[in-house]
Amino acid sequence: MKRLLSLIMALVMILSLGITVFAEDPETPAAPAPGTITVTNATVGKTYTVFKIFDATHSGTSVSYGIASDSQFYDILFNQKDADDKVLENPYFVINPNTNEVTKREGVNDTDLINYLTAIVKTVDEETSDFVYQIAAEETATDKTVVFESLPYGYYVILSSLGATVTINSNTPSASVIDKNQEPGTNFEKYIQTGVNTEGNPVWGESNSAFINDTVTYKIELATTNYDGDKQIKYYQIHDTKGEGIWADFDNFEVYVGNTKLDRGYYICQGDPEALNTENWEFLGTWTDAEKTNINNAQWFFVHISEDQYRFTIPWLSDYTLNVTTDENGNVSSSLSFGEEAKSLYDSPSQITIIYDAYVEYNATIGGGSHGNLYNEASGSWVSENETGNTGIESVETYVYGIGILKDDIATGVNLAGAEFRLYSDAACTQPVYVIPTNIKGVYMVDYEPALTAEELAEVDENMETPRVMYAAYLADYLDGKAQDNLVVSQANGKIVVLGLKEGTYYLKETKAPDGYNSLTQAIEIKAGEGTKQFSVFADANGNVADIQATDGVHTENIYNITSTTVHNSKGVALPSTGGAGTMMLITIGTIVAMAFAVLLITHKKMTVYQD
Repeated sequence: MKRLLSLIMALVMILSLGITVFAEDPETPAAPAPGTITVTNATVGKTYTVFKIFDATHSGTSVSYGIASDSQFYDILFNQKDADDKVLENPYFVINPNTNEVTKREGVNDTDLINYLTAIVKTVDEETSDFVYQIAAEETATDKTVVFESLPYGYYVILSSLGATVTINSNTPSASVIDKNQEPGTNFEKYIQTGVNTEGNPVWGESNSAFINDTVTYKIELATTNYDGDKQIKYYQIHDTKGEGIWADFDNFEVYVGNTKLDRGYYICQGDPEALNTENWEFLGTWTDAEKTNINNAQWFFVHISEDQYRFTIPWLSDYTLNVTTDENGNVSSSLSFGEEAKSLYDSPSQITIIYDAYVEYNATIGGGSHGNLYNEASGSWVSENETGNTGIESVETYVYGIGILKDDIATGVNLAGAEFRLYSDAACTQPVYVIPTNIKGVYMVDYEPALTAEELAEVDENMETPRVMYAAYLADYLDGKAQDNLVVSQANGKIVVLGLKEGTYYLKETKAPDGYNSLTQAIEIKAGEGTKQFSVFADANGNVADIQATDGVHTENIYNITSTTVHNSKGVALPSTGGAGTMMLITIGTIVAMAFAVLLITHKKMTVYQD
């Protein structure tokens, strides 16, 4: 009976704790010898501490547990006394007073028993914070497996985030326990590159500023584990949504787990592939021809949901299969399935990192604020069995600015047309900022490199037109072989607007004043992004502007949220020209007066010297 109770106790304990035990053949039991405990799915950097509670002895295939009266746990378990100095019964265990053999009481809840033992071994000294009870072994995980060797057979408690109990006895001299008390998604971040440090490494933040057509770089980080509680995670997903003013460059995704780059990505268009015009982006990253024969060689999947929404799916278990189906309307859907023996592929904990480029479209919201179309937001999720976990949404934003000037007569306040300026990014006016005109006169857009070359444009598939391609085509058509220019000219309303600038200081150098006015001797300094306010331009359907302050049925008000300033011009007074009749007369009279004064001075000196 005693053997039967011991076996039942061991079996119930092991099964109730959700551990995996690798037992030797019961027909050939191991000789009494030290055993091992292997903790799999260990948390790197976490310390695992082992306490021995009971001894284990075996006879053939049976096992029994006991505790010596001098054991450090004997008094706390079996020698607690009441006020009358009477020994109290342990609520979870029964001990034979003759043999000190220990069995579990009938009806005891295994979870309560484990919590009871765990609370005991976790007791620490208030002054030193050290454990009160002596530990049997302790290891800090350097990878996802921790092995404790040369442990006497017994019943053990392991402390860590694990908090579970495992036994080693004659039937299972080598036991394995899975750390299932991990929590994924505890850290999720979305970043945008704001610059580089002195060592040339990227600096990341929550927002940046850029030119239209400029490249921006995003980074997403998600803390990962192999289990969500006691449920093994099958795959992780990163969900990404961009504003209409951002275009993602799908060919440059970099996906990492820890420090390992996942080279092979596979593109899936969910929904109607023709609507997204991206069916030829099948293989992303680096694939060999041999690997391309099986899409299950992919390490991550890029699922394109709509023009502005997509997600990354990263299988977290081995032996996975991508299932792609197409309905009668041609719409595509996909899912992942896993084999029964699928194992976790990566260390736990770890981190997913995704880095990719996008660029600012020419329809970018100008003037900053939190309601523009230059945002990018992301969230993380994971699937374990039939459950899904989620992170919150993290968002970053890019700001694009504009500048404007109003040119007027300083005396009359009349707005002046025909003033020509050149735009620079430095005070010395040596670094031009190129622009191209928009469909409204006097309003310009930054012509920011890089633009596609004529050769690159010629190679672009007609079905692959992106905003950047269209912008480049517009630029090429406008330039028509001419060099880029930084010239801006005031119109009938006296206004100039330049859109699509990165935050910073710019300089407008006047190269030609309106007829009859003096040119400015110094460049106008204006700081894009500083003190933005509404700046109105009234234009008709053909882009012709009018010097008015309200709509008149023909001209529509176009409002720009930009940094602006008023630049005054003056006519001044014309000076007489060299060689005029008046000038010659003055010179002649002046010469005669000077000669007469010289004669008088000499005569006076002689008179003074020779006077008797």
